[in-house]
Amino acid sequence: MKVRLFTIIFMCCLLGSAKSESYPEVVFDNSLVKGSYARSFVDYSGHSWVENVHRNLLVSDTLFFTPGNALSLRYISSQSGDWNAIIKYSRQKFHYRVSHDDVLNLKIFVSTAETTKDQLPSISIQQGPNQSVSLPLGDYIEDLNNSNWLNVSIPVREFAGLNTDKIISGIILRQNNSSEVIHHVFLDQIEFLPTKYSNAALTSSAVLSKAVSYGQHIDLHWQVPLTPSIRYVKVYRSENNKDFKAVAVRPTYMLGCLDFVPQLDKKYYYKIAWVDYDYRESPFSDVKEVDAKPMDDDQLIDFIQYAHINYFVENYDINSGMYMPFRMKDKALVSVQESGGALLSLLIGVEKGYVSKALFLNRVNRIVSFLDKAQNNKGFFAEYFDGRKGLPEYLGQQPKYDVNATSSIIESLLIVRQYLTGDDPLENKLRGDITKIWDRIDWKGITMESDSLALRPSIDMVDEYSQVQPLSGLNLSLNAYMLAIASTKSSIPPAAFINALNRENVLNNKSDRKDTLKIDSVKFESQVSALRSETHPDSQMVITPIQDTVMYGIKVPFGNITSSLLDIYRPFITINPSKAIIGDYNLGQIVYNYTQIVKRRDNEIGVGTTSSDIWGFYQHYDSVGNYQINPAIAISSIFLDKVQAKKSILSIYREYGEYMFTEYGFRAWMDLKVDDVAEEYIAKNQASVVVMLENAKTGLIWKLYQEIPEIKSAQQRIFRK
Repeated sequence: MKVRLFTIIFMCCLLGSAKSESYPEVVFDNSLVKGSYARSFVDYSGHSWVENVHRNLLVSDTLFFTPGNALSLRYISSQSGDWNAIIKYSRQKFHYRVSHDDVLNLKIFVSTAETTKDQLPSISIQQGPNQSVSLPLGDYIEDLNNSNWLNVSIPVREFAGLNTDKIISGIILRQNNSSEVIHHVFLDQIEFLPTKYSNAALTSSAVLSKAVSYGQHIDLHWQVPLTPSIRYVKVYRSENNKDFKAVAVRPTYMLGCLDFVPQLDKKYYYKIAWVDYDYRESPFSDVKEVDAKPMDDDQLIDFIQYAHINYFVENYDINSGMYMPFRMKDKALVSVQESGGALLSLLIGVEKGYVSKALFLNRVNRIVSFLDKAQNNKGFFAEYFDGRKGLPEYLGQQPKYDVNATSSIIESLLIVRQYLTGDDPLENKLRGDITKIWDRIDWKGITMESDSLALRPSIDMVDEYSQVQPLSGLNLSLNAYMLAIASTKSSIPPAAFINALNRENVLNNKSDRKDTLKIDSVKFESQVSALRSETHPDSQMVITPIQDTVMYGIKVPFGNITSSLLDIYRPFITINPSKAIIGDYNLGQIVYNYTQIVKRRDNEIGVGTTSSDIWGFYQHYDSVGNYQINPAIAISSIFLDKVQAKKSILSIYREYGEYMFTEYGFRAWMDLKVDDVAEEYIAKNQASVVVMLENAKTGLIWKLYQEIPEIKSAQQRIFRK
C-alpha cells in the first residue's frame, strides 16, 4: 500500500487540461445497480402501458452501447391511452444549464422489427416543473434498422419553451403515434454535446500504467495525453488474455478507476483505449496482468482510507488548489469549508505514503496564496468562491461571510503549519503565510452585541447587525469557539466554549418540538439576560442545563438530535475526545452515547437489511418514505468504538462494495429498500472517513492539533486536567 498516487508535474498538467475542457453533461450513461433504474419514473393510462418495476424503467446488462448497461423501454402506445417516462439527472449534475448551441445526443437500439420511425416516442427536456416542446425521435433518424445502435442528435434550439437560464432536471420520453403492438427499444448514453468538438483521429496507443489488486477491487491507473478529441477512457478485462470485454468508461479528468472482479485467487488481464466524441477508439494499450488476492481486515481498512484520500487528490481546482464540490461548465466553484477536510486528508496521505510531499506542498501553497488575496471581512471568508476569478459565490443565498466555513479551513491550515517542520524555503514561507491569515481574524468583532461569549454564525454583507442565532451546540461551532479562544490577536474568554454547549441545551429543552428549532433571537437574548441578572449580574454567566433526556435507554444531556451524527462527530476531527472534559460534560462519552442511540434507532426502524452492523441514516422520513444509509456515519464512529465500527466497515464493503465503493471511496448513500445508490460523493463524508480512521489508529490529527501552541494554551484553559 505504500505507493505514491501521482507526481506533481503530471497532476498539474493533467488537471490544467481538465479545467479548459467543458465536458457535456450526461443524463444517463449507466445504472449503478442492476434490475431497474431508480432515477426514472413511469406513468401510463388507459390501454397504454410501459414495462416497469416499482414505476422504474428496467435495466439491460446484456445489450448496451457503453458498459455496463442500458435502459430498456418496452411499451404499448394505445389510441385510447397515454404514457411517459422521466429520466432524471443525478444530484451530481444538478447545476447544468444547456446552451442553444448544444445538441441532445442519445443512442437507441430498436429491437422489435415491426417498430417504425413514427412509432418511436417523442422527447422533451425538463427543467423543474417546466418542460420544453416534445419532438419525435423518429424525425432525427435517417435509416432505421434493428441490428445496430443508432445515433440521435437533436439541436437544443429546436426544443421550443426551453429556458437556458434554468438548470436541467431530466428528459421525458412520451407516447407519440398510436400502435397496439408491443415495441421494445434500448436507450444509452443520453447526453448534451457541443455542436462543434475536436474530431482529430486517435492514432496513438492508450497508456495503462498500473493494475494492482486490493481484494476484489483492481486499482487501475492511466496517463492521458493533452489531446482535445479524447473524451473517455474505456476499460477492457479478460480472464484468458484473449477474449476482452468492455467493463467501464471514465471521463479523462479521472486518473484511474476501480474494477470489481467476480472471483478471488484468479488472474485477470486489462487494457484500455481512448474514446473520442464519436465513440471511436484509439489503439489499445499494452495488457496488464494482475492476480486478485484476498486482503485481511486491516489491509481492507487501509485500502478504504486510500480510496477516500484519492477523492481529494483528483477533485480540486488547479487555479486555487481548493476543493471543487462539482464540475461546472462556466466556472470552478470551490468550497472553503470542505477544503479544510481536503487538506487534512492529503496530509494523512503524505504521512502514509499515498501522496507525494511535493504534491501536498504545491496544493497548500495554492490554497494559502488564494486565501491571502480572497475577499474577506474581519478575516472571514464566504463559503464558496469562483476559483478562477477569486470572487465569492452565494448560490442564490444572501451574501455573507461564513464563520464555520472559515473555522474549518483555518484549523486545518494551523495543523498543516504544525506538520511542516522542514527548513526549506517553501515550508518556511507557508508557515509564515498561514500565520498571517490566522492573525488577521477578528473574533471579538463577530461576538453578539448582547453577549460577548457568543459568536455570530456569519457577517451579513448587507447588514452586519441583522438578528441571527449565535453559534452553539455539539457541532462545528465548537471548533470556531476553540479558535476564538486560542487567538493571540483577538481572543474571547474560555467560558464561551461551555456557554456554546449550554446555550444549545437551553434551546433544546425550551421546546417539546423534535424538528429543527426556530427561536426568536430577541426573545431568547432577553431570557438569557434575565437568567444572568438573577445570578451573576456583573459577570458573563455560564448557563446551566435544565434537564436530561433518556432515549432508547441511554441518558444524554442535549435532548433529541435533529442533525446527522457526522455533525456531532465534527469537533473531534481535531479535538481529542479523551481530553474534552469540561464542567460536568465528558464530551467523548456524550458523543458515544448519541452514537449508540442512533444505532439502536436505525436497527429498530429497519433499513432493508437484517444486519445490525449496517446503520446510519443519511435521511429518513415516515414509514412510506425513503431510507438512505450513509456509510460514513458508521465508519467514522471508529474513534469511539473500534470493534463496532470495524464490523460496520467490513459488512458494508463486503455486502455492498460492488456498487457502493469506487476509486473515490464510498458513495454518499444507499437506499436498500428501493435498490438505489448515490452517484455523487460528499466531501464531509470522505474527509470524516479518512481522518477518523487515522485518529483511531495513530491519533495523528489529534496530536498535531493539540501541539499547536495557541490551541494547547486554549485547551489548558477550557478542559479539566
